[in-house]
Amino acid sequence: MDLQTLQAVGLTKNESAVYITLLKIGTCKAGDILHASNLNSGKIYEILDSLKKKGLVSESVINNIRHFTAASPKQLLDYLEQKKSEIEKESVLIKKSLSELEKLRGTTTKEPMAVTYLGLKGLKTALDEALASMKKGDEILAMGVTELKDEKVNEFWKRWSPKRIEKKITAKHIFSEKSKYFQIFKQMKHTEARILEGITPVAVDVFGAKKVLILNYKEPISCVLIHDENTAISFRQFFYQLWKLTKR
Repeated sequence: MDLQTLQAVGLTKNESAVYITLLKIGTCKAGDILHASNLNSGKIYEILDSLKKKGLVSESVINNIRHFTAASPKQLLDYLEQKKSEIEKESVLIKKSLSELEKLRGTTTKEPMAVTYLGLKGLKTALDEALASMKKGDEILAMGVTELKDEKVNEFWKRWSPKRIEKKITAKHIFSEKSKYFQIFKQMKHTEARILEGITPVAVDVFGAKKVLILNYKEPISCVLIHDENTAISFRQFFYQLWKLTKR
């Protein structure tokens, strides 16, 4: 077990170091933990208290001196179950409040013309927001689609596309090359895919009547979601000019 594994399940770097130290040396005093883990003495009891609350450390008094013991690593599963339960409760609360929060957003927030998003999580947020404004019969027009990008991005698009298909939103894709990636999209429902060979440093997607997404797949991945009807009209016209030149 390493620090990164423990941090991945929600422990801080210092909590991870203390827990692993206790697993290695067994029941001991705070000073022994500090010596073995090279941590700041001013924070050791704060860290130990946090681990106790998580159920990962217990405390006992031996000869009037506080000693600490690491819980079994199996306790990590109980800790994760507790986190899961808390997240589920928080999710229920948020769902109950969503309509009121959306009303607040609608009355006080003017939709910005363009918003930049970074990383795959940012891309997902932008796509979900653009898709949320669409209805059955609307179109997504994508140009500059290519397999020649990080495979994790290709996998992301394959996982995200069923959301669009479930809403029965038609998507038309102009690919820059014929590839396995092209064939996968060609077989999807509510999807058309054609080819227009060329170099495409960025991709552009038109979402319905008012939104345009410009994507840059070079690291760091970024995209710009534009909320403007005139911009959407211009890119839609450009798309259909290219569409006439494509091959099936």
